[in-house]
Amino acid sequence: MDVLKEFQAAIKIEFAKNLQDFEEQQKLPLDERVAKGVTMTNLRVEMEFYDGLPNQWCSRLPSSEKYISSVKIFCDNNISKFKEGNPVILSNGNEFFKMEVEEDSTENFILKPSDYNVDTCYIDYLSYPKNNWEINTEKIDIGTKLLLTAAGVLNNNDTILRKIENFLNGRTKNTYQSYSQGVGYLNPSQNSAYLKAINSSDFCIIQGPPGTGKTETIGNIAKHMVDSGLKVFITAPTHTAINNCLNAVASKIKDSTKVIKIGEKASNKEVQSNLNVGKKSRITYADYLNNDNYSQKGIAIGSTAYSLCYPGSKKLDGWKFDVCIVDEAAQLSIPLSIAAMCRTGKYIFVGDHKQLDPIIPKGSNNEMFAESIFSRLARIYPNEINLLNTSYRLNKSLIKIPNTLFYNNLLQSASTTQEDIVKYQCHHHTKILNSESHKLILHNVFDANGRSPHEAKLVAELVSDLLQNGVNIKDIGIMSPFRAQVREIKKEVKKVLPKSISKPFDILLVDTVDGMQGQERNYIIYSFANSHPLESMRRLDFFYSPNRLNVAITRAIKKCFVISNYKVFDIIDDELRDHEEYNNIKDSLDVFKRYKAMASIVHINQADDSEW
Repeated sequence: MDVLKEFQAAIKIEFAKNLQDFEEQQKLPLDERVAKGVTMTNLRVEMEFYDGLPNQWCSRLPSSEKYISSVKIFCDNNISKFKEGNPVILSNGNEFFKMEVEEDSTENFILKPSDYNVDTCYIDYLSYPKNNWEINTEKIDIGTKLLLTAAGVLNNNDTILRKIENFLNGRTKNTYQSYSQGVGYLNPSQNSAYLKAINSSDFCIIQGPPGTGKTETIGNIAKHMVDSGLKVFITAPTHTAINNCLNAVASKIKDSTKVIKIGEKASNKEVQSNLNVGKKSRITYADYLNNDNYSQKGIAIGSTAYSLCYPGSKKLDGWKFDVCIVDEAAQLSIPLSIAAMCRTGKYIFVGDHKQLDPIIPKGSNNEMFAESIFSRLARIYPNEINLLNTSYRLNKSLIKIPNTLFYNNLLQSASTTQEDIVKYQCHHHTKILNSESHKLILHNVFDANGRSPHEAKLVAELVSDLLQNGVNIKDIGIMSPFRAQVREIKKEVKKVLPKSISKPFDILLVDTVDGMQGQERNYIIYSFANSHPLESMRRLDFFYSPNRLNVAITRAIKKCFVISNYKVFDIIDDELRDHEEYNNIKDSLDVFKRYKAMASIVHINQADDSEW
């Protein structure tokens, strides 16, 4: 691979694709944009305001105007794809505000201005219009600017370019130091990965299948490096993954001057209450030097690659790190990984290419968009893969299917895992709860594509049965491929939850599969929410993703319930053979067929919801 040439071409492809998608989206009629979840309309708002100036860069306003601190949105039926942290445009005629989603719950949908846009978000606080507001997705080019910055580094620094080019073409050869003291409580495969990571000269690849303790392994690796006086950059495709890593690191270091998260409050959710993690919106290298608030002898800083390379943010301006640890690397594109590698020394990639892939442009013929960075490294450095082979999550019953489908039966359940032998008393689904730990529940209801009220009702019934048996709602996790179904499920589940819980979805985890990676719960319920696969012809590769299926069925500790219309698994190849995606997804369809053949199945009758 000619890294610089392919990288520069990838930037153009990414920019053109994002622009094309946005322009095509904006050309759609309003009702179609609403149906696609990229616009919300006919909204009522209630605004909160700052009493004074939000920050030192904001100018004083006329007495009739105030800066907006937050906006509560009232919508009869929110089917948008927006989620917390997304940038959006709130508008009403001549009013036009750049904001981001602060909260998306059954109780509230709240927007707030970002630190960079708060100075433009002001209005007459006494007479602003309350009705007929609209929210649209914002066209942003942060990714393009980030990649351009990284391309500039490669173009101007031949040493860095050669290093990355050798690495991505399989030409880098590790040498190893002789440090041999493992960590007492890590298992053999974890200790092997730990020692390879700290001893290797250039890079380390760690494959962490579900529940095998990759975050704990990362925590120990980072601690050793910080104790050795190194500057460690911890990154991942999402803030949640970064925060989970930092919590693991902080549990071992216990010093907020040595473990820092860079991000705004909304992106610090998982570390916000951790006193051993310092929270900052930015730390330039000049501010860091000789500052008693930060350790000068080893530090771990967690943030996205955008903070490291985006030229306008100044969040980590001037930093060069000794080590870069990338978690969930199977979800990171090659261009984004290059952006992180441009300003770091040794690379440690941790992930699992059998789980979720990154969202990358398809059909570009650009090698950087052929696969994730982890998939590429696993392919070109097969002998460097350090497999964590013991799952502390999946018991012997739950591990059978994913182990066979995805891991060549190389995994084992830890001796500490336990089978679920509870006898459940149920109002709705006694047979389902008292049978095998992994159950595929098939029904014959054809309702809304991508949003199934019928499946949402089944989910609520299962939740009700679990609560009847004393299960704590914090031990239940619910997911779907579609955000619209997540909202539908929340609406139905809320009906069966105790009224005494004021914010139940702060405790009960309901999210998309993509948001659930890295999470685990005792009881997992997965709603496919697609009535008929032929109605999703444009998204067959998304819907029939083996990796997404793997994530969904490997979150459970005790029970896993998969709910689907029977047509999803009643796959007739002749119906799909003429579709343009068929050849690309044929192997994926085979995985779904094998899954159905291995699963224990219960059918639900549409007429009376009885099991048949």
